Amino acid sequence: MFQKEDRSTRAIATLGAAFLVATGAAVISAPAASASVCRWVSTHQLCGAVKNRTGRTMSYTTNLGSGSGSCDVWNKSGLPVDSWWHAPCDQHPMVNGRRGGNGTGTDVDAFTFNGEGYHERFSRVGTWHWRTRGVWTKFSDGSVADCGIGDGNQIWCTVLAQVR
Repeated sequence: MFQKEDRSTRAIATLGAAFLVATGAAVISAPAASASVCRWVSTHQLCGAVKNRTGRTMSYTTNLGSGSGSCDVWNKSGLPVDSWWHAPCDQHPMVNGRRGGNGTGTDVDAFTFNGEGYHERFSRVGTWHWRTRGVWTKFSDGSVADCGIGDGNQIWCTVLAQVR
């Protein structure tokens, strides 16, 4: 009898944790990045980063909310929740490589692919969403948007917390 209760309790706890991760609740506690300011936590600096492994031109911004250009952001909060924002920004192109990141002093706020659409998700177990070309994805300080080529020769980007 106690084994059965113990197993069901563990199963419920596991399902609850999986639900929180899948719905993005684990991401909610991190504030969204903006205006190229890294955030200090204890003794280290949290800065947003992008990693482009697609061979295609990614655009990124380090000053979302100011600048001479504009970015159409689908998630103003930096969380995986629709909240459209036509934000001032400056856009920087990058074919392959990495920009920003924890401890670099450079904070990337958002990214897009102006030449074609892309798939994005927040966390490895998050739901994939299709974004049309030129639609920007904002993410939190301390996160990295890692983009590569996958199924159908399309761009697939996952936003993850960086490891120090």
